[in-house]
Amino acid sequence: MLFHLKKIILISWLLANNAWAIDLLPGDVIAPKPDIHLLQFTYQRVERGDYYKNNQVLIPNNEIVNSQLQVKYGRSFEIQNLPAFFYLQTPYTDIKATGNAVTPLRLSDASGVGDTTFALAVWPYANHNTRTYLGVAGYLTAPTGDYQNQRTFNPGENRYKWAGQIGYQQPIYKDLDWMIAFDTLWFGKNSDYKVSNLAGGYYSTLEQKPLHSLQTSFLYQFNPTYSAALAYFYSSGAVSYKNDVRQSDQTLSQRYQASLIANVPMGKVILQYGQEISTKSGFKEDSRWVLRYNRYFR
Repeated sequence: MLFHLKKIILISWLLANNAWAIDLLPGDVIAPKPDIHLLQFTYQRVERGDYYKNNQVLIPNNEIVNSQLQVKYGRSFEIQNLPAFFYLQTPYTDIKATGNAVTPLRLSDASGVGDTTFALAVWPYANHNTRTYLGVAGYLTAPTGDYQNQRTFNPGENRYKWAGQIGYQQPIYKDLDWMIAFDTLWFGKNSDYKVSNLAGGYYSTLEQKPLHSLQTSFLYQFNPTYSAALAYFYSSGAVSYKNDVRQSDQTLSQRYQASLIANVPMGKVILQYGQEISTKSGFKEDSRWVLRYNRYFR
């Protein structure tokens, strides 16, 4: 009984605190021209299944579905004659759960507005003639989303997050470009965290160590209208602490993502599909579908 109780508490806690890399879209490392506005609409559906601990399936046959509608506004400009870009993004999230983990964890569906992210990118080097770019970016996520500490799932996290990222892109053969990026994500405290869904529950302070991520991709331009990309992501870290007690939940994840891009008269359409190749802890991502529409204007 004691082991079962600990297992429920651990998994319930992990469900609400997934840590993810900062994904770059195909072409994001390409420096923009100044005075361009971006309006982006995104629909994303992520399905997770088996629960893993220490690379072993602990609870099989689950379906955790996270659907998001994201709205992003951005604008390009210059800082000391260097290309720069700023954006803000807010999601609306809907989370539904079925399967073996639902009843013992007393999981319930959740939906609402998520946290807002602000980002600023600058390119110390950008050569459009050689298609070679080096960019750096900073991110800040503010706890503006819906958060209720009695729920296992929450659209918001009730904590600040901030990150630094560096990316490099260059052509390697005619219309084939290669990109690589590194980022580190830091987490603020959540001092109003409910760690258990058991009757009565109890509260704690949630902290996490930084998450380190690498991503690399290849982008191929078929013609001025169509292109495709294939990306690989590796993430490690983000060990959590509950009331200063270390938890056994280190993120160690590998995943891939394929993209098809179409430049249409009204903007850019991006269709993406990906999944986790392996995961050490948490619910494994079985599939990730993303549909984006970008509208550029002056």
